[in-house]
Amino acid sequence: MPVEPLAALEIARFIASSPTPEQIVAFHPSTEAGTRAYTLIAADRAGTITDDERTELEQSVYLEHMMRLVKAEARRMLQQQAS
Repeated sequence: MPVEPLAALEIARFIASSPTPEQIVAFHPSTEAGTRAYTLIAADRAGTITDDERTELEQSVYLEHMMRLVKAEARRMLQQQAS
């Protein structure tokens, strides 16, 4: 059974902390989470990725997409507050 990506835990903890829109926009995953994602991408490109790693990579890509959407919404909120 695949383990949740480190990024998922980081994002869950971040969201649970009730961040402000400014904090959401500034959020970045840890270096460790980023390194893991690049490792998975390299394994995928090399054709050596396992099924569990592929699942982890797909989850990481989805999390990245969701955070982009959340950040876009936070930026929209900040722009509305500024007007």
